[in-house]
Amino acid sequence: MAEHFKLLFIQIIFIVILMIVIVALIRQKKAINFERRIGRYSINPINDVEISFFDVFSDKWNDLIKRARKYFIKSKILVKASRRYNKYISYTKDKDIETIDFIIRKFFISLSFMLLTIFSSVLQTRVLTLVELIINICIGYFIYDIYLFYQERRNIKLIENEMLRAVIIMNNAFKAGKSTLQAVEIASDQLPEPINGEFKKIYQDMAYGLSVDTVFERFAKRVNIEEARYLSSSLTILNKTGGNIVEVFSFIEKTLFDKKKMREELKNMTVSSNMIVKVLMFIPFVFVFIICLFNPNYFDPLFSSAPGILVFFTILITFGLYVFFLQKIMKVRV
Repeated sequence: MAEHFKLLFIQIIFIVILMIVIVALIRQKKAINFERRIGRYSINPINDVEISFFDVFSDKWNDLIKRARKYFIKSKILVKASRRYNKYISYTKDKDIETIDFIIRKFFISLSFMLLTIFSSVLQTRVLTLVELIINICIGYFIYDIYLFYQERRNIKLIENEMLRAVIIMNNAFKAGKSTLQAVEIASDQLPEPINGEFKKIYQDMAYGLSVDTVFERFAKRVNIEEARYLSSSLTILNKTGGNIVEVFSFIEKTLFDKKKMREELKNMTVSSNMIVKVLMFIPFVFVFIICLFNPNYFDPLFSSAPGILVFFTILITFGLYVFFLQKIMKVRV
């Protein structure tokens, strides 16, 4: 019992250290990106040729992906399966990355999970079963999809927050006598990521000769937010019926401003309720962790028999439905 507790304690320490390293790498990446953004507006009197650890790691990782690309790209099945990742490639990185790279990353992540599982079994001085190995490989393979899904949702949220700013920039450009193509170009230069990439796509489509209706309709389908659909439909009606584009964009600007103001007010009104919901969602994990810490064998019956496994998956499904309906109830649409 004491040895089992020591092994569990070592595992917890190892997981905590791994999480700290991951968080440190993410923070380092954000700091580097921020430094690069403000570097365009600052003067560097001394050339700093020092390369950070994260840059070295990123270069090695990208080099490994490029080396593996020539082997993975030979498989027609993998190339076909990788096409669904095309939507995750931003406009600014479409020349440095290919869709097959996402499959390669998933492969290496699953390989890392497998090695971590083997290392964990060695710490516990036990033989790793085939089922455990397959489960961890599957978790490692699909966890990158979960990351991409939440990254896409985060980008859509950022685009939704910046839509008002984009309309204001375009409206100011129209007031200065600029054309729609010039207004889109100005917006793509002044807006931050990730919305500037979308406006660069709009500018590229318009430069290739597509109509304003088509490019903004495609933009609305890509981001799938109400503000983009409203902007697209307004420009379609304006293009078909005619009118003053400055007045139309001034009305759109006012509408989006009022909507954003109302959304912020509702968010402030429901902040306490949302906090309570998050605490209620987090409490079960805290209790499970405390129970496992004091009695590691407490949940063994759930995994040692067929009824226990059935109960375990029933609990997971019930908790998932609980979280889903809570999110639906607490979500306020304006």
